[in-house]
Amino acid sequence: MTQSRLTVAVSNAFFKSLNKLSDKSRGKVASFLSKFRDNPSSPGLNYEHIEGGKDKLIRSVRVDQEIRCIVRAPDEGNVYVLLWVDKHDDAYQWAKRRSCHVNRVSGALQIVDVESAEEAVATSVEGISEKSTPSKSENLSSLFDNCSNEQLMLLGVPEVLLPAVRACNNEESLGRLIEWLPQSCVEGLILLADGGNIEEVINEVANNNQGKVDTSDVATALDRPESMAEFMVITDDDVLEAMLSAPMEQWRVFLHPSQRLLVERDWNGAFRLLGGAGTGKTVVAMHKARWLASRNIRNGNLGRIMFTTFTRNLATDIRNNLTKICTPEELQIIDVQHLDGWVLNFLKGQGLPVRVFDENAKTTCWDMAMSMEDTSLCLDRRFYEEEWKEVVLANGCTSLSDYISVRRIGRGTRLTRQNRVRIWPVFDTLKSELRQRGLWEPEEAKQAAAELLKKSDSFPKYESIIVDEGQDFDISSFKLLRALVGESHPNDLFIVGDPHQRIYGRPVVLGQCDIEIRGRSRKLRINYRTTEETRNWATAVLQGLVFDDLDGGTESNSDYRSLLHGDEPLIKGFDDPGEELKFLVKTIHQINSEQGSLSSTCITARTNKAVNKLNLLLQKAGFDTRIINEKESDDPSDHSLRLATMHRVKGLEFDQVLIPGLDDSQMPYRFELEKKPDETSKDLFIQKERSLLHVAATRAKKRVVITFSGEPSSFI
Repeated sequence: MTQSRLTVAVSNAFFKSLNKLSDKSRGKVASFLSKFRDNPSSPGLNYEHIEGGKDKLIRSVRVDQEIRCIVRAPDEGNVYVLLWVDKHDDAYQWAKRRSCHVNRVSGALQIVDVESAEEAVATSVEGISEKSTPSKSENLSSLFDNCSNEQLMLLGVPEVLLPAVRACNNEESLGRLIEWLPQSCVEGLILLADGGNIEEVINEVANNNQGKVDTSDVATALDRPESMAEFMVITDDDVLEAMLSAPMEQWRVFLHPSQRLLVERDWNGAFRLLGGAGTGKTVVAMHKARWLASRNIRNGNLGRIMFTTFTRNLATDIRNNLTKICTPEELQIIDVQHLDGWVLNFLKGQGLPVRVFDENAKTTCWDMAMSMEDTSLCLDRRFYEEEWKEVVLANGCTSLSDYISVRRIGRGTRLTRQNRVRIWPVFDTLKSELRQRGLWEPEEAKQAAAELLKKSDSFPKYESIIVDEGQDFDISSFKLLRALVGESHPNDLFIVGDPHQRIYGRPVVLGQCDIEIRGRSRKLRINYRTTEETRNWATAVLQGLVFDDLDGGTESNSDYRSLLHGDEPLIKGFDDPGEELKFLVKTIHQINSEQGSLSSTCITARTNKAVNKLNLLLQKAGFDTRIINEKESDDPSDHSLRLATMHRVKGLEFDQVLIPGLDDSQMPYRFELEKKPDETSKDLFIQKERSLLHVAATRAKKRVVITFSGEPSSFI
């Protein structure tokens, strides 16, 4: 189909390849692209066909003597697609193996490396055959025998890769093929391989609304959600310049089709999105905030949007990242808040005597409260402190009647009704002592704020609230958010989280917080950050544990997959801490030599004390270091080696993550474990510790290195 309007699109792969070039070469590419957009058919561009290439429309264009840009250039029409940029020989090798065409069933534009896909499946199938007897290997059937070619193509499988997909007869062969498939079809194939019904899978992940597909109409194909996951149409020079100046940010522009469908949709009430590490939950949440703000502005609606997350440092990171995808006008109506910080300011604004929490003053309050204990119960102070935190505060108990009726899930010591009556005076006195000093436990402060909001219509409500890391929010937080956004209405709450990454708090049932999500829940299954080898290891850390789904059900991690492959995590033990340090220093020097920078390498440890100790040792070894603290976002322009606690690295990502000192005193953290009053409390703490290690390992995009001296952590 001939197009009269000039269209220039850029692939995700192009930006990834551009990022690998030197600063000087990237500057030349930027100048070239500006000229290319002015006149892509100029004879001076020196188009060359790829000898032996699989796609006659894929051609090479000269950037300079050394660099070539690979372009899909039509014989007729004005739709040009920039696919790759590299040194001459590497660019030609890349182009020779690939085709770029419109899927005749799904209508998406796709880049396919047929040879690599076929080789990946053949290698896996041969490996299985070698391990099986001839009779068994001959009877291995395809994972997709129950699907027609049309159905597989509707899921996004390119026609030329149907034989490779059909050759997958086990999880290993599919895992190897995933790296070479268009991302738009991966989730559907995983669901089918796990036993999903083809019609149900199509309904969940495929956009099945298009009519007949014109495979020559590339412009229409580029408008499809599946294509938008891989290609961006350049509408003006400012957009292109922004992308070229920050190629590491391409993930903020390219949304997977399943992500885009969640973002660009109205939900008739609260919505929950689950997803494992690296699946893009936060990216979806940020784009949802932007989409809502953009639509409000277009409609003349200045209703405000809150974006909130559990920790202060994550709120800082989110605020910084939103500036990269939002216009100034959109940012004006998006309020990024650390919820506890918002509550503190709100209560102060209402004239309540609230001050920053003082641990010494809190200790004094407990001293006064314990004077009211019934010593005949033979319960120590540690029990009362845990009961206050895990039962009274966690369940929002404000009175004796609340405490008597609440379920004490996870508490090892059984209490009768009469026991609770005799215990309550301690908590009642504690509340009174805290109020006299202007101190509020975070849960109490949120309860008070929610009550004030409910009692008055004068407080402005938010039109929508986006909740990131929802698994770490407690009951009082969700009840406050419901009060902040008002009664249920379209797009009121958009909650994303991963219970496997819960490192704070306890499970919450959204339905008990007046947040109904029935029929409005989805799951992201594809990990775009972590290699499959790291993901498998980090998942094994959680083996045997049961996780909730934020609404009373259970959540499995068996259906997650990573698109990338790499080295297995390296785990190395030493008899002497000095030898461990030497290995750590040697490893860091090697990384610096390979990459020319340590800005994407992070050393993480369980405690601030351990981080500070490592920082001093590494500085003495000659490294420039940067500790990422909780009050600031990371600065990618700083080439220093990063250090942070395991809690702080949540929400961040690095090429390499090194976890030294992972001995049995650090994981689970013995100092805290020994303070737990009973086995039930210990088990809950250990589960959070396992989740914390899972979080730390899955920050790595390429490599994880774990070391220890003496007895290793039982988690590894």
